[in-house]
Order: sequence, then structure tokens, then C-alpha cells
Amino acid sequence: MPDSTYPPAATATERDAAATASPFAENGNARPFLELRNISKAFAQGKQQLQVMENISLTVHEGEFVSVIGPSGSGKSTLLQMIGGVLLPDQGDIVLQGQRINGLQGKAGYMPQQPALLPWRTIEKNVILARETAGMPRQESLALARTWLDKVGLGGFARAYPRTLSGGMQQRVAFLRALLGPQSLLCLDEPFSALDAFTRSEMQAWLLRIWEENRRSVVFITHHIEEALLLSDTIYVLSSRPAHVIQKVSVPFPRPRREELVDTPEFIALRRQLTEALRAELNG
Repeated sequence: MPDSTYPPAATATERDAAATASPFAENGNARPFLELRNISKAFAQGKQQLQVMENISLTVHEGEFVSVIGPSGSGKSTLLQMIGGVLLPDQGDIVLQGQRINGLQGKAGYMPQQPALLPWRTIEKNVILARETAGMPRQESLALARTWLDKVGLGGFARAYPRTLSGGMQQRVAFLRALLGPQSLLCLDEPFSALDAFTRSEMQAWLLRIWEENRRSVVFITHHIEEALLLSDTIYVLSSRPAHVIQKVSVPFPRPRREELVDTPEFIALRRQLTEALRAELNG
């Protein structure tokens, strides 16, 4: 790939920031919590094979928030489906806590783009669905659900039904369902993409606060560069199809983070770098 697909060289200030980047960056002594090793995937398209991704490798450490961004059609959601065992990679291995999990379902909690709440179940019973499926005690699960619904301002809706909640409220319920499941890895697939800009901003701040209390390992798919920078410890940038990793960014901003971070010069510089990387890829 020509050099023009990469963002401009970092300034001295940006290099200094990167040197104090996330504590997960290049930690050679810690075994990754999740590894994707040289993953490739193609789909049949008539008599042809459509190569969606080639030799994608990424790592997620325990307690790390990793975002994946890239052009539309670059296979970001397909990556999550392979991590979740719904799809098999054509090549490569997916390793979770040292175990190869290619094709194994139930190893990751999943939050889709739409809340996908069951309309006939109350809010508290939607929250405990993943725990029920895993055979965890029902009364204990309900008590935990009520505690967390109180924490996120939805305690008064525990016995209500999904149709009575706004889009943002339903997304909170969907996140709690994934968070309270037995899996230690969360896969979030553009969970705020259907929300208006104001609600999306509120949900980003909410997710930051809730995640920082819990620190589960997260793989987060988004098209939104600002969202990725605000939430993540590490960002992987994918190319156009067939997708491969063109850049890995260690996000240098300390936690806890607040929305005001987006107006700082350092944040704006990194946002510009990522924007240029994606623009060059789209124009390449």
C-alpha cells in the first residue's frame, strides 16, 4: 500500500503523548486476554469469492477497551461474529485466555446495533436473559439486575416493558444484559449508531462511567472516530476490502475521561490523524 494511505507524521507533542499511552501498549510480559491471529474470511458471491479480510491480527488485554474502525464493508461486524463463534474464519485462530475458540459460541457477551429486547419480557427479565441462558440462579440474577437498573437510573422501569422506554434507555438495558452475563469479554457492535447526536453523546458519557466501574475487556465496533478516541485504550484502523490493519493507535489520555476531552489540542490532533488515515484509504 502506498505511503499516502497513512496519516501525517506525528508531531513532537503527539510522540510525547504516545510515549505515555495506555498501560496496555506493547506489554510484552502480559499474555493477551484475546488474540486474533492472521484472520482471513471470504464469502461466496455467485461463482466468485468475495475476500472480506486478509491476515488481521489484533490483541485485547484484560480490562482493555479496544475499538475497531474502518470504511463501510471492511468486515468489522464480521470480526465480532467470528469472535462470537457464529462464523468460522477461513484462516487463522481466535484465542481467548489461551484457548482456541474458533466456532465456539457463548464465549463473549454481545450488544448489537439495535437493542433487540424481547417485547414480552419485562426490563429486569431482559437484563437477566444471558444469565438465565447460562443456568445461573434466577433470584440472584433478578436481585443483581435490580441493583444495576437502579445504578443506571432505570430502577423505576424494572417491571415495565421495552415499548415504554426511549431508544437510549433501551440501549442501556441491552448493555446491562451483556455486562451482567457470565462472559468476561464484551463485543459491542456500533451500539449507538441509531441514536440522535445528543442521545449518543449522553450514552458515551454513561458507558464511560459504567465501564470504568467494571473494567471488562471490550471489543467495540464504530464508524465514529471521536467516539473511539473518547472510549478506547487502543484503536485498530482497518483498510478497505479486503480489510487488513493499517494502523494501531494507543490512546494516551488518562482515565477517568470526561466529554470535555474532545476539545483539547491533543484530542483534536489524534482525531485529525485518524480522519486522514480513513480519508486516504477511501480515496486510495
